[in-house]
Amino acid sequence: MTYNFKKIEEKWADKWYKDNIYRSEDFSQKPKKYILAEFPYPSGAALHVGHMMRYTVPDMYSRYLRMNGYNVLFPMGWDAFGLPAENYAIKTGIHPAETTKTAIADMKNSLIKMGYSFDWQRELSTIDPDYYKWTQWLFLKFYDQGLAERKEMPIWWCENLKTVLSDEEVLTDKDGNKISERGEHPVERKNLEQWVLKMPEYAEKLLEGLNEVDFPESIKQAQINWIGKSEGAEIDFKVADTQDKLTVFTTRLDTIYGATFLVISPEHPLLEKITTSEHLIEVNEYKNKAKQKSDMERTELMKEKTGVFTGSFAVNPYNGMKLPIWTGEFVVMSYGTGAIMGVPAHDARDYEFAQKYELKIEQAIESSEKEAVIIPYLEEGIVVNSEDFSGLRSDEARSKMLEKAQSEDFGRGKVNYRLRDWIFSRQRYWGEPIPLIYVEPDGHIEKETNLPLILPEVPDYKPTSDSVSPLAKNQEWVNTTSQNGRPAKRETNTMPNWAGSCWYFMRYVDPKNDEEFADPEKMRYWLPVDKYFGGAEHTTMHLLYSRFWYRFFYDLGLVPTKEPYSWRLNGGLLLGPGSKKMSKSIGNVIDPMLVADNYGADALRMFISFLGPYEDTYPWNENGIKSTWRLLKTIEDLKVRVSDDVDDKNVEKSYHRMVMNIGDMLENIKMNTAISEIMIFVNVLKKSGKINTEIWKGFIKVLAPFAPFMAEELWQEINEYEKWNPTNSVHLQSWPYYDEKIVIDETILIPIQINGKVRGEVQVSENDTEELVKEKVQQISRVEELLKGRNITKFLYIPRKIISIVAE
Repeated sequence: MTYNFKKIEEKWADKWYKDNIYRSEDFSQKPKKYILAEFPYPSGAALHVGHMMRYTVPDMYSRYLRMNGYNVLFPMGWDAFGLPAENYAIKTGIHPAETTKTAIADMKNSLIKMGYSFDWQRELSTIDPDYYKWTQWLFLKFYDQGLAERKEMPIWWCENLKTVLSDEEVLTDKDGNKISERGEHPVERKNLEQWVLKMPEYAEKLLEGLNEVDFPESIKQAQINWIGKSEGAEIDFKVADTQDKLTVFTTRLDTIYGATFLVISPEHPLLEKITTSEHLIEVNEYKNKAKQKSDMERTELMKEKTGVFTGSFAVNPYNGMKLPIWTGEFVVMSYGTGAIMGVPAHDARDYEFAQKYELKIEQAIESSEKEAVIIPYLEEGIVVNSEDFSGLRSDEARSKMLEKAQSEDFGRGKVNYRLRDWIFSRQRYWGEPIPLIYVEPDGHIEKETNLPLILPEVPDYKPTSDSVSPLAKNQEWVNTTSQNGRPAKRETNTMPNWAGSCWYFMRYVDPKNDEEFADPEKMRYWLPVDKYFGGAEHTTMHLLYSRFWYRFFYDLGLVPTKEPYSWRLNGGLLLGPGSKKMSKSIGNVIDPMLVADNYGADALRMFISFLGPYEDTYPWNENGIKSTWRLLKTIEDLKVRVSDDVDDKNVEKSYHRMVMNIGDMLENIKMNTAISEIMIFVNVLKKSGKINTEIWKGFIKVLAPFAPFMAEELWQEINEYEKWNPTNSVHLQSWPYYDEKIVIDETILIPIQINGKVRGEVQVSENDTEELVKEKVQQISRVEELLKGRNITKFLYIPRKIISIVAE
């Protein structure tokens, strides 16, 4: 029998889309589930097969939920502003408005062809003025609250991309060079005025929020490390023979009697003042070199620490000791106070520095076990050589030392974060205009009153080398008037490509609303997102950025919950030929539409999901899709054996077990093992005679999330529907029932292996626990005899397969 997948898939894709059978319903009485997969960049070229990994698994899960009575929101849209789209436009010489429009049409066609059950009535695009009107409106909320600020700062500049990059968008290559995350181009440091969002002010709330979400520990830890919370104290050191003081942040106040020097940042405001004349030239040369490096580069742990003596000394407020003040590039103004105390006996970095420059090393902590310690000793212990604090445990000493500092007014408790301000402006054309104007003659800032502020046409959208946005070329647009009619100029930088994705999940809830970014009642119904599938590369960028936006909006009373996503899972990669990440630039991209043309979308869906857990990485192997195609061909061939007049107990038991197991596997996002269960059941059907009609119908329902096109065709055939009616779709039916008694009562013989040799068999039920199986095994006389007087070191029960015992 011919399996004409092309005809089947084209027919049902068209009908499902026209009738939008997967639409969600606001305020339904059904329980809601909001399932989200990160929307793609329509950068010009089509989606590759690796993208399909990101959508296939959440689609299967969404289909399963619908069949279990949930009102499922599973939307799709387009993250169309930013570098990916603009770079493609520059490469092709076609305006980004045109390239993105074409790319969206092509990508949408691919997603429909793959059978994904998106609610297309909620489709959105970040380049739609009706969408970015609200991106601009939300940005102004940050501005109103003082969380959006324009300031001059050292930033990353990428000459190839002709734009500023945030720290998160800069990587280090294998040679230690700094490169852009997108395109891997060289980057350099520049001082530029930039718009920033003050993320550090939300550092603690972002940390607290991680306790409320079900994220993998790896994601939580990555964000915790990126935020970099440190609890400690600020201590004021007077600069000897002056009225100035240097404030130092430390997390190890218990070691302060071991401080033998201070190091301040080359950007510290007191550096020039405290540097003596004989050291001024050397300090200035060092300072200029440090300017060329980023904070991340300067603070790399493996990098050799350098510094220059300023000629001045500071006074330790605890013991009055004079400590030399150095300047070192590894101390940065963006973290702490821009000054640190050097405690070489108890800090590896300080120890290296002291050794290099022959500075004193004074021990202040010894092991609580009274054993000899190797310097630098980094652990906590008992305080020594610390006057009245000697003999205290480290935690006790920190507490009492802080009390002294507070009572004598030279210190205070302090919490610091490594999280930086988010650089929010870009010197590129293809982005949301920042809705602010500079009113002449003093340049004070006012907000745009009429939103959206439309991205204008410009003579040339290519980026410039002078750090000026292409928008500046449209003087008619740049020149405007203030609310009072005074001459003004518009901000010409645009927002980063992350802006639109910071809130798109909220807009899906109410995408056609002209009055507000989303109706509060609809947000209260749908939010938070129940399950969010995405990429690991976004853990400290999009995922953190969007959590920041959402928590800020919560504080303003704009959204109903503190966290936007209840659950998150990062997907792995599908590697191209050569086992490298699929990339258009490398030329190893596999086009899913070509694969679907050869084997069918159902076969591709099942192959992708059968590879293994969603979060792992796999090589592309065309032999795998041939296997899933053969499986579907076998299922197609089985339909001629369906009959009302058949009662096969073995098939019935296998069927109920399959329904139970696959339901559990889908609940736990284990699509690969679920497909294995389908294969097992198909083998049972192949060995049987005729197939009961009701079991066949139930099997079609189970198949539906995995192979939606074939399932729909088989469902319409078995029910003999003459005309298409959306309510009769298999995808809107209920998940099949399984009889627990049939599953539980089923018993099977399992071989018993002792020290590698099969010594008997035992009858077990499907749902027997390992403890119960162990009891049954020990009651078998043959096994009891073999194990008599021996110690069981290992008992392993692999359900339905084997029992392995290791005994000595």
